[in-house]
Amino acid sequence: MDPRLLLIFLAGFVGGTGAFFIGAPMPYMLGGIFGAASFVLWYERGGAKLPQVTRWVRLLFMAIIGSMIGSRFTPEILALLPQFWLSGLLLLPFIMVSHAGSYAIMRWVGKYESRDAYFASLPGGIVDSIALAEQAGADVRIVTAQHFTRIILVVAAVPLLFLVVEGEAVGSLAGETLAAANYSAKDVGLILVIAAVGLTLGTLARLPVGHMMGPLFLSLGLTISGVVEIEIPDWMGHMAQFMVGTSLGSQFTGMSRHLLIKGLRYGLFVGVYMLAVGSSIAYLLTHYVPADFAVLFVSFAAGGLAEMSLIALSLNFNPVVVALHHLGRIVLTIWVGHFLARHVFKISAKD
Repeated sequence: MDPRLLLIFLAGFVGGTGAFFIGAPMPYMLGGIFGAASFVLWYERGGAKLPQVTRWVRLLFMAIIGSMIGSRFTPEILALLPQFWLSGLLLLPFIMVSHAGSYAIMRWVGKYESRDAYFASLPGGIVDSIALAEQAGADVRIVTAQHFTRIILVVAAVPLLFLVVEGEAVGSLAGETLAAANYSAKDVGLILVIAAVGLTLGTLARLPVGHMMGPLFLSLGLTISGVVEIEIPDWMGHMAQFMVGTSLGSQFTGMSRHLLIKGLRYGLFVGVYMLAVGSSIAYLLTHYVPADFAVLFVSFAAGGLAEMSLIALSLNFNPVVVALHHLGRIVLTIWVGHFLARHVFKISAKD
């Protein structure tokens, strides 16, 4: 193994740990991206080149992340579904309007290539959107920079908005966590087994982003049916996010400062646009579903599933409702994004 890869992971760990101690959202994912990318750009400033972390690192740890996301849902979801069928239906127009407007910003204002603009403007999670982009041969560096900025904006701005309105910290600022302190070795083993089996099934079934969706669906089915109950250890979530984030940060090799700054700038524009679309839909739904605007706003804010769930906890509302909306958004974005890419934009996977 190239010893320079160890330096990339060390930089990612420093970035993730620093983000953790300042209370940043998804610290080891976003801090890992920032730390590794910063090191890569610094190292290559004189023309030297660094190796990239193999994509298999991302595939394996994305599978673990998928199994952990699916395990967060309990049988009580089944009782909640009939009450929120309308907001669930509106996830599709939210995705379409968010994607269309964001694509327009990046394609015709930002002047990005259509393939890069398409995947950089998806309103999904950072992991799944980049996985789709990688499959289709888009520039992972551009897509990562866009989603990095959008996620940072949303998960930082939403708690700050509630801090201004409610007068108290919520979400990440409140120190909440979805992980459990009373986990056992059995929980760790279950997560790993589900990840391995789900990755295999998702790949064989040719699911979009099957290495993540396979474990997610398998874990979801097992937990809501009551077959298993999994407690996620804090360190395992951080480790998986660190490995994926650092791996993504290593993709910034060969990227110019101009392209990076441009990506961050338009990622900011897109984040603001998606928040505006989400807040509009949340306002329209307030008279039709049993939830107030604050909860619906968090449900339609295109940030991370875990972070939006933390904000719901701080609002003293059942985080399952919020998490369910974000899971639906992520899954629908993958399916819709994959379908439109192949049948409308004629984007197919590159070897």
